[in-house]
Amino acid sequence: MKIRIRQVVKWSSVALAAALVLFGLYLSVFFFPYPLFPHHLEHAGFSIYSDREILEDFELILEESRYRVEGMELYRGSKNLRIFVCRSQPLFGAINKLAGKRRSGQALVISVAGNAFFSEAVIKSVGQRNGGRPVHSRLAGSWSAAIAHEVAHDLIVVEVGFKRARKIPVWKSEGFADYSANLVPARADPDYDFRNRIGLLLDEDSWHSTMGYVDRRHFRWHVLVEFLCSVKALTFEDLMDAGVTEESAETAMMSWYSNPQFDADGNLPVGSSSVGE
Repeated sequence: MKIRIRQVVKWSSVALAAALVLFGLYLSVFFFPYPLFPHHLEHAGFSIYSDREILEDFELILEESRYRVEGMELYRGSKNLRIFVCRSQPLFGAINKLAGKRRSGQALVISVAGNAFFSEAVIKSVGQRNGGRPVHSRLAGSWSAAIAHEVAHDLIVVEVGFKRARKIPVWKSEGFADYSANLVPARADPDYDFRNRIGLLLDEDSWHSTMGYVDRRHFRWHVLVEFLCSVKALTFEDLMDAGVTEESAETAMMSWYSNPQFDADGNLPVGSSSVGE
């Protein structure tokens, strides 16, 4: 009887040790993935790791990413996110599945580890599928926009804390990240017109072409947040107020869009008269 008890204890200990080793390996993928990404580059304040040779123009991409990040409201002078480039889609897919994700997007961020994994194949396919449109959005398939988008997510976590960040409605978190990532280049574009963005969002033909766009919802969230922050001049903290809902934002935006003479608050400017007076 004693021998059997000892054997049970022995094998239980072995099983526990094996489980702990496997769990440690699982965590290491997200917290210490460096062995999987042997190629390294430090540039423009970013730490880049890649599973294959780093793209020749990646320094230019990082310069553009820094340009985008430094114009963000939440940027405080440092970028904590480490960039892991998966040039192998199977590697990115495996990491994505280990994280419990059903779909493979452009990137996967592990905020608690300060690591972000990017899929070269998905970013490239998004750009090809959409023909680089809409410009200044995550749907254009831009490396610098993708990096800046994930940095914006990380800055949100730094600003409000991990617990509070998890409770932010997805339309606010995704919309603010994409708005922040594309704000600087949009403002520098002489042809940029925010009303045209709303028009594009409402144009059904643009979203049902043979090429199609990826997930129209994200562009809608981007446009809603852009209206609130750029037109109505809400700060990040204002945007996070529970009273700012997706429905109220859309109602205000459509009222503003339908009445060009109205200001951001839906009022006629001083000295103006309403139509029909």
